[in-house]
Amino acid sequence: MKKLVLIILLFAGILGVHTAYGRQIRIDTKLPAGNIIVEKMIGDTVYVKPDLRDTEGDWFYWAMRVRGAQGKTLTFKFPHACVGVRGAVVSKDHGKTFFFAGNENRYWYSFTFTFGPKDRDVFFYECHPYLLADWERFAKSLDKNYFREDVLCLSKEGKKVPFATIASQDVDYKHRVVISARHHCSETIASFVMEGIAKGFMANDDTGRWLRDNVELSLVPFIDYDGAQRGDQGKNRKPHDHNRDYTDFLYPETKALTELWMDKKPEIILDLHCPWIYGELNNEHVYSPLGDPTITPDAKAEDRFFHLVEAEAKGLPYKVSGNIPFGTNWNTNQNYAQGLSSLQWARLNASGAKVCCCFEIPFANASGTEVNPESAREFGEGLAAAIADYFRGN
Repeated sequence: MKKLVLIILLFAGILGVHTAYGRQIRIDTKLPAGNIIVEKMIGDTVYVKPDLRDTEGDWFYWAMRVRGAQGKTLTFKFPHACVGVRGAVVSKDHGKTFFFAGNENRYWYSFTFTFGPKDRDVFFYECHPYLLADWERFAKSLDKNYFREDVLCLSKEGKKVPFATIASQDVDYKHRVVISARHHCSETIASFVMEGIAKGFMANDDTGRWLRDNVELSLVPFIDYDGAQRGDQGKNRKPHDHNRDYTDFLYPETKALTELWMDKKPEIILDLHCPWIYGELNNEHVYSPLGDPTITPDAKAEDRFFHLVEAEAKGLPYKVSGNIPFGTNWNTNQNYAQGLSSLQWARLNASGAKVCCCFEIPFANASGTEVNPESAREFGEGLAAAIADYFRGN
C-alpha cells in the first residue's frame, strides 16, 4: 500500500500537483509565486524542474517550499541551468528575510542544503521574490502628499494592475519620466530597483526635493501582472511574451502602457529587466542593450544619460562601456522577430521622448558585487540622481 501511495505522489508531482515525498519530507509550491515540479527522490537527492507552463523552450525560474527535512542534507538537481551565481535564495521565516545559500563551485544544475534541527519549513527561490504584497508594503511607507496610487488597467484575469505617480498636485511639470518593470514577470530584481528610484524621488535631500518640484514620475511595477503573482516564467511565453507584444497587443497592460506614454509625453522612458541567470560576459554586470540607431530619437541625449548613471551609480557598479551595441550579441533585429518590444514602440511612436532605454540588472552578481534587495534599491537611488542631473543640465 505504501508503494502504491508513493507512485501516486510521484505522478502527481510530474503533473504539477506538488505534494509529499515519503512520510516526513514534503516539497510543494505553497509559498508566494510558487513554481516547481518534483520528478523523483532517490536517497537524499531530489530531482526537480521548473514548471514552464506556456513557456517556449527552457527557462530557469522556480520556487518551492520544503517541510519536514530538519536535520537532513538534501541535494536538489535540475535538468538544465537553474541555480544562480550565489546559489538558491532561502528564507527560514516564511519570507520575512532571505539569504543566498552560496554557490562557490558554480554548479548551475544543482544545489545542496543542510537543514538545521529547527528548519521545519523552508522557502527556496531562484531569485529574491517580489509580488503585489511587497509593492503595497512599500507604497504604504511613502508620503501621500506626493505619492499617488492608481490603476493602469485590468489584467487578463480581471485584476487591478497598479500604477503610481510621484508628483505634487499643484505643479504643472515641464519634465516627465515613465518607468516600467516586469515585462518578464520572473525578473524580480527590477522591482527593487524601481523602489530605489521612488525612494530617491521621495528623499528629504536636495536631489529629492528638486525632483519632486520639477519632475513627474510615473511607475508601472508589473507589466505582466498575472504572471508575477502566479510565479510564471514570463520570458518566451507563447505565442509571445509581454515584451514582444507591441505589435499585436494581446495583453491589456502593454496597450495601457503605450496610452500612458502618449498621455504623459515623457522625455525619459526606462524599462527595467534582468538578464540570463549567469555568465560573466553579459549577465553578471549591469548594462543597457542599445537601441537601433535608425530609430533612436536622440542618441546624444541617451549617451549623456548613460554617463550620468555611471557617475551616480551606487549599490551596484555600472559602466557605459559595458552596454551592448545594437547589432551585436543577442541585441539584433532577429531577437524581435515575434514583435516590437516596448522600447522599440516608444522610439517609433512616443512623442517627445529623447531617452528610451533599458537596464539589465543581474540576479545575484554585478561585477563582483552581491545583488540583493538593498544593493538594487541603492542602484535605483543612483538612477534617480542621474535623472535629476539630466534635467538640471549637469
